[in-house]
This record gives sequence, structure tokens and C-alpha cells, in this order.
Amino acid sequence: MRRYGWGRVLQVLLLVGGLTLLGVIVYRVGPAKLWQQITAFGIGLVIFVALEFVSDCFHAIGTAHCFSREGRRPPLLNLFYMRRTSTAYNFITPTSGFGGEVVKAMMLERYVSRSEAASVVIIDKFASGITQFTMAFVGSAVIVTWTSLEMGLKIAFWAASAIMAGGFVGFLVCQHQGWFSGFFARVVGVVAGQRGRDWVASNLAPLDQQLRTYYQKQRKDLVLTICWHALAYTTGIVQAWLFLHVVLGQGDWVKASAIWCMGTWFDTILFMVPAALGTQELSRALIFERAIGFGWAEGVAFSMVLRINEIVPTAVGFVTHALEMASRRPVEVPELERAQTPPG
Repeated sequence: MRRYGWGRVLQVLLLVGGLTLLGVIVYRVGPAKLWQQITAFGIGLVIFVALEFVSDCFHAIGTAHCFSREGRRPPLLNLFYMRRTSTAYNFITPTSGFGGEVVKAMMLERYVSRSEAASVVIIDKFASGITQFTMAFVGSAVIVTWTSLEMGLKIAFWAASAIMAGGFVGFLVCQHQGWFSGFFARVVGVVAGQRGRDWVASNLAPLDQQLRTYYQKQRKDLVLTICWHALAYTTGIVQAWLFLHVVLGQGDWVKASAIWCMGTWFDTILFMVPAALGTQELSRALIFERAIGFGWAEGVAFSMVLRINEIVPTAVGFVTHALEMASRRPVEVPELERAQTPPG
């Protein structure tokens, strides 16, 4: 236990639990019935997946507004590559959506300093996360308020939402006040020991100042980042509408919005489960059955379409990673930055 750590054990337990839950759900619905509904989607499935890449383009534009005004900014196409690559790594690695951000920061070091790359990733992660959660929360709150659910479920919804919102506020305060690198160093020290803590302290020393400067002087850029991420997330509503229209013959925008909002809320709260295995299928089945008046099987079929929508772009993500690596050229590092880089 000491060798692997409690974090790794928890990830394994969540992974096994998710796979078990997924197996039970598929068995309950029946593989044949699921396959019939998925194949009924036809060409709609191609459009469904294509919308995911449209979303990535909007996200990439949002990321472009996270750079300092004085620094270098990668071409938009390369930001698209990085977005798709980081999303792919987040999907295949049990790191609760953070492993891909490390990969993105490493790819950004081609264009900017290490601290600047970390700053961009942190700001972008916060802006994207708070936008996604706010949109999902507002929509879900309306549904929970006007739907005849048990009082216990409503209390659980408001309590979980309050905890999640508190986490975002704390994350913002930590960045705005210049406390992030110290906090991050302590977290790394617990996981990787004093050596890891010293590495963070020596390599990310300018990070706090960069974060503080961004939030104080580039508020317009932050608003633009949030707006582009919001536009990206609306494609999820379009995807849900497309499924309802083609498979179930009911192109209802209100129901499509409910599917996205409540499903995304569940995904945000249960972010620790690797690839949302089992929890994604269960949440969509419950939403379809309890909130919008369809059956359990239709909800599971929609979650299977979401799985295909994750697998195909993930494969593309490794292609974009290869394209980004192939396009690498030597980048001139400023003298000041070179002097601050430790040898070896």
C-alpha cells in the first residue's frame, strides 16, 4: 500500500467500480437493443462526431486569449492540436482530467517559458471549468426546481453544487492572490516528496506574478475566453438535439438542453471516476427516464453514442500530437529565460 499510495489505489478502485457498473447497465438494457438504437442514428453519428471538432476549434480560440499580451502566442492550428491531444490524454489516463493539461503545458513550452505555459494552462482550465459548471448548474437548477423529484435528491443537488462552486471560488482566489505555486508545491511535496516540491519552487517561481498580472490587467481577455468556451459547450446541446431528432423523432431543444445540462453536472461532480466509466451511462439513463420522459434504454444508447464521440476524437488526438511534434522547430529562448533555466 505504501509503495503505490492511496491515490493510485483509489483510482484503481474507481476504475474497477466504473467498469462493473457499466457492465451491469449494458446487461440490463441488452446489447442487441443498444446496437439497434445506435445503428438507427446512421449518418447522424458522423455529424455528431464532427460537432466535437467544431467545439475544439472554439475552445482553441478561447485558449488563445489566456496568453499574456507581451508574450509569444502559438498559431491557432497548433492550439487546436494541443486541445485535441490533451483531451485524448485526459480520456485514456486515470488522472481525473488533469493528465492532459500536463501534456498541454509541455507542448506549450515550445512557444513560451515554462511558467508562462503553466499560467496559460491554469487560466484556461479555470475559465473552461467555471463556464462548463455554471452553464450545467443553471440549467440543472431549473430542472430540479420544476421537476417532482424526492426532497433528498434536491438537497443532494444543492449541497454538491455549493461544494463545487466553493472549490472554483477558492481556486480563483488562490490564483488572484498569488498563492498558487506555494499551494501547488505543497501538494506535489506530499505526492513526490521534497525533491518534487523543490522542482516546483525553482521552475515555477514567476507563475504567481503572471497569474496575478493576467487577472488584474487582462480582464477583457478572460471574458473573451469564457465566451468562447461557452460557445464551445453549446455544441453539446446541438449534439443532444440531433440524437433526439434522428433516433427518437423528437427534436426538442428544451429536452436537449436538459440532457446536456444535467449530464454535464453529473460529470463535473463525479470527475474523479476515470473516463466517467459507468457514471456517464447511469446519469444519462436516469435523465432520460426521470427528467425528460423517455426510457432507460434510450438514455444508455445516448451514452454509448457519447462513448463513440470520445473514442474517435481520442484517436485523432494522437494524430494531432504527432503533427505537433513533427512541426517542431528550434525556438530561440530569450537570454533572461536561458539564464533562469537550471542546468541539466
